[in-house]
Amino acid sequence: MRLRLLPIALVPAVVLGLAACSGSGSGDASASPSASSSASAAPISTCPKPGSASKSIKVTGAVGGKEAPTVTFDKGLSAKTPQASTVAQGDGAKLQKGEFAQVSYAVYQAKDASKLGAVGFDQGNPQVLSVGGTGFGALLACTKVGDRVAAIGASSALGFTTSGDIVVVADVIAKTPTKATGTPQQQDPALPTVKDKADGEPEITIPSGYRAPATTQVEVLKQGDGPEVQNGDSALVQYKGVLLDGGKEFDSSWSKGAPTTFTVSEQGLIKGFVTGLVGQKVGSQVLIVATAEDAYGANPREGSGIPANAPLVFVVDILALG
Repeated sequence: MRLRLLPIALVPAVVLGLAACSGSGSGDASASPSASSSASAAPISTCPKPGSASKSIKVTGAVGGKEAPTVTFDKGLSAKTPQASTVAQGDGAKLQKGEFAQVSYAVYQAKDASKLGAVGFDQGNPQVLSVGGTGFGALLACTKVGDRVAAIGASSALGFTTSGDIVVVADVIAKTPTKATGTPQQQDPALPTVKDKADGEPEITIPSGYRAPATTQVEVLKQGDGPEVQNGDSALVQYKGVLLDGGKEFDSSWSKGAPTTFTVSEQGLIKGFVTGLVGQKVGSQVLIVATAEDAYGANPREGSGIPANAPLVFVVDILALG
C-alpha cells in the first residue's frame, strides 16, 4: 500500500463530481452541469458585495443543521459580477486569511434553479476549505463562524468547476484548528516520546535501544472529543513521519506548511496508518509505530528516503472530518 496524501481543497470543486456521481453528497446522481453561454470569469479575490440579485435569494431552515435549507429564487437569476448577501449572521469568530473552516453548502444552476449538489447538508460532513486567496476562499474571508451566505455569480468566478451562473448557499459551521486540541495523556516511556513545539509540530524521540514491535502499536497522546474516524472517512490531519531506525524525518505536513486531507482506507493508505486512525476521535493526537509489513515493506516509494523493510513512526493530529 502507499500513503497517498491529497492536498486540502482550496476551492469547493467537488460540486462537479456531486452532479455526476452518487455517494459524495446529496443531489441528483444522474444530473450533470450543462453548458452555458456565459463567458468564464477570473476567480474573485475580494469580498463580493450584496446586490439586488443576491438579496432576492430566499433561504429558510436552521443554520448549521443536517437538513438542507429551502432555497428559492427566480429562474434566470444572474449577476454581471458576483454578489453575496449574509442571510443569517453568526456570533462566532471572524475568519482570517490562511485559516481553515468547515462549510456546508448547496449549489444551484441559476438559469433553471436546478440543484447541482450539496456538501454537509442532508448527509456527510461539512467540507474543510481554506480561507482567503481567490474564488470561494475570498468569500469566506468576509464571514464569521455561524454565518449563512447566499451568493450568485459565474461558476468560475466563485471557484467552482461547473459552468454558467450559479447560486451558492453556504453555512460556516466552524473554524478548524491547525493542531490537535485534545487533552494530553500520559505517554508510555517504552514507546517513542513526543513533545510539541509552540505551533503544535511534534518532535519525536526514539528511545535508545528501542526495537521494532512485532505488531503495529498505537498510542493516544491527546484525547479529542469529536466524532470517531470511520473506515472510508475523509480526514484533515497534520502528520509527521520518521524512520524508527535513527528518527530521520521522511515526510511531514508541517514541513509543507499546511494540513492535509485524505481518505482513511487501505485502498489509498498504508495499513499502519489506517490501523492507527480508525476509531480515534477528532481533536486527538495519535502515535503510530508501524511495522515494516504495515508500512511499505520491501517496496518503498522511489525517492522517499525510506529503506526497504523499514518500520516507521508517525504522529498524527486529527483536525476534522470532511
